Amino acid sequence: MRNRISIIIPVYNAETYLEACIDSVLAQEYQNLEVILVDDGSTDGSGEICDAYAEIDDRVVVIHQDNGGVSSARNTGLDAAQGDIISFLDCDDYILPGMYETLLDKMEDSGAQIAVCTVLDELEDGIVRNVYTGETMIISGRDALINLVTKMGDKAGHRETIWFSVWNKLYDAKLFRDGIRFDSDTDSAEDVPVNLAAFSKADRILYYEKPYYFWRFRKDSQSSLMAPTTIRSAARTSRYIFNYAKMLPVKDKKAAITASIRHFYWYYTGSVYALSLAKKSALEGGGVKGRTPEGYMRIQADMRTALREIISDPDYRKYTDWRFRATVWMIRHTPGFFARIWLIYRSLKRL
Repeated sequence: MRNRISIIIPVYNAETYLEACIDSVLAQEYQNLEVILVDDGSTDGSGEICDAYAEIDDRVVVIHQDNGGVSSARNTGLDAAQGDIISFLDCDDYILPGMYETLLDKMEDSGAQIAVCTVLDELEDGIVRNVYTGETMIISGRDALINLVTKMGDKAGHRETIWFSVWNKLYDAKLFRDGIRFDSDTDSAEDVPVNLAAFSKADRILYYEKPYYFWRFRKDSQSSLMAPTTIRSAARTSRYIFNYAKMLPVKDKKAAITASIRHFYWYYTGSVYALSLAKKSALEGGGVKGRTPEGYMRIQADMRTALREIISDPDYRKYTDWRFRATVWMIRHTPGFFARIWLIYRSLKRL
């Protein structure tokens, strides 16, 4: 019998999208699947939907747990997985026909430990980006690591090659049997440390430039990017990337260190914007629970403290130029002005 694929799907309050997600998996031509639905304390009908699928298809395994976040849910799935291959899927997305059959065939033919496809990427205006050349590449784990760390946030290297997310990939399950897990305290960019660890253990990574994964735009997901826990998590991940960048060869270190701090200030800008919204809501007598001006001000103070620790590292000054250091100075001393400039820059870059 061919390799069994364990698909881990964290589920939280996604009843609008969940059936389409699960159906896209169960309809795959490749049938030797184990579908692990981790109901992470849902308060809508998601848990009942999961149980209904388990009753009609014995490949579906449902685990109910108290809400712990996406990282905790994925770890629960990893602990339960019995397959030879691991795949992750977000409960509000879906996959296209042929994903597992095609990627698994290519893994087996090439001897790769990880296979990657491209993504149908839905934007806020409903337009879907589609990267499809049909090109297949075999990349060493080291080259994939460098691609990931040096091109965080760069369109050419981040969105259209390897990408840091776990959900457009198949992994040899052996990569996770030595203890690779998600940081349960991190639920934003939590994929990065996991992929850094997995890539470092993989000799060969296969990249197939055909989209099989549909990433669905959701306004509530975008809103969650400004949640206090998300911003704290992202800052934690940025520090992790910085420390990893310091270990890279000199020729790659500059780009990697710069990318780690760019990742940091992307979320710092989000915190400035979130603070402005929280102040406006407070004045209007509204607001979102847990998103107070005082809370965001504390987060920003903590992030500036973390940034001071980063820039006190000798490698920061050694491997960044004066223009970049000037940008970081603005983050620390004129955060509101910096945020406005950065948001304008990002909107122009999307054009």
